[in-house]
Amino acid sequence: MRNKIIILLLLLTFSSCSIFKTSQTLTEKKINETATNDKVVSADVYQKFLGDYNLEVIGIPTDYGSLTMKVSRDGDLLKTEYTGESIEAGSSTVIKSTEVEDDILFVEIFVPEYNITGYYELYVEGNEVTGYAFDRFDIVGTKSN
Repeated sequence: MRNKIIILLLLLTFSSCSIFKTSQTLTEKKINETATNDKVVSADVYQKFLGDYNLEVIGIPTDYGSLTMKVSRDGDLLKTEYTGESIEAGSSTVIKSTEVEDDILFVEIFVPEYNITGYYELYVEGNEVTGYAFDRFDIVGTKSN
């Protein structure tokens, strides 16, 4: 009887701490579902971020303040790559991953010269893009499809 009470208490403790709950990772396909007139409509949250970006990183201490990049879908994952003249500038940085969280596009960047990793944090409203690079430099630009 004592063992059953201990097991019951352990299960109650673990379940109240959310150890048995599952969560969705950032790299999984995210779909928002909204009910409209008793119909369920799905909208792909990635669609807003797909396209070509022309960005200006303000105050960055290199000559590569302007960059162009393309965000595309590769299956259920997002993929970012430098385009145009930014390919040469991109040789000094490595794009490691691209994720969407809380309606913000995060592009993980590694700079081997300084051995640091940071993010482009991009807010997209229509074709206007704002954000931050490495939480220090402002980003402004546009997005086209």
